[in-house]
Amino acid sequence: MRVYRNGNDTIPPKRSIAGFTLLEIMISLGILSIIFTIIYGTFNNVYHSSEQMEEDAERYRLTRLGIYYLSNDLTMVYITPKIAGSTSATNTAELTFRGEDSERLEGNTTFPNDALEFSTVSHAIIGNNTPESDRAVIRYSLQDQFLIQEARLSNGRTVVNELGGPIEGLSFRYFDKKADSWLETWDADVKNNRPPTAVEIEFIMQQEGQEARRFKTWVDIPMGRS
Repeated sequence: MRVYRNGNDTIPPKRSIAGFTLLEIMISLGILSIIFTIIYGTFNNVYHSSEQMEEDAERYRLTRLGIYYLSNDLTMVYITPKIAGSTSATNTAELTFRGEDSERLEGNTTFPNDALEFSTVSHAIIGNNTPESDRAVIRYSLQDQFLIQEARLSNGRTVVNELGGPIEGLSFRYFDKKADSWLETWDADVKNNRPPTAVEIEFIMQQEGQEARRFKTWVDIPMGRS
């Protein structure tokens, strides 16, 4: 190409070469890194929150399941005078109602750790729609922070079921109709083979860094109304 430097001819301008400098590329990469870090952090928080919600929902579902079975068994409480000379080792159909009051120390926190044992009729094994025994002595307690149902059947079998957890605290209270008050313990042997009118059930659940959550209900005992 000819270039004229005199006359009316003009010198064509130099063509610029498009591109980024190294500094511009480094700045762009830095901005992209910040954006991706923010996006990752957001999704990571959402994932962990969702995972925590699922764990909480499962714990609450198992807790409600435990309350359901416990309440169902309590409505079937049945007490009559015991057979003279019988023992719990020889008479698996022993009829009783006994509530124990105790505590458990977890770190620096004390949680209720009560247990309840009572006789019922029309007991059906969990997961089996066909009743296996018409009588049973059932014990509810916490073992390793899980609600345990232990059923001693009249046919001599003992069945243990894990119903829910982890549960930090289990508390029972018993309403005495004659005294018109709630009691921390109950023993049918000293109550003329009389069950309470109602039983209050409280589960305490706590996760690290959170306040304890309490689930409370009460169950009416038909045989305790008289």
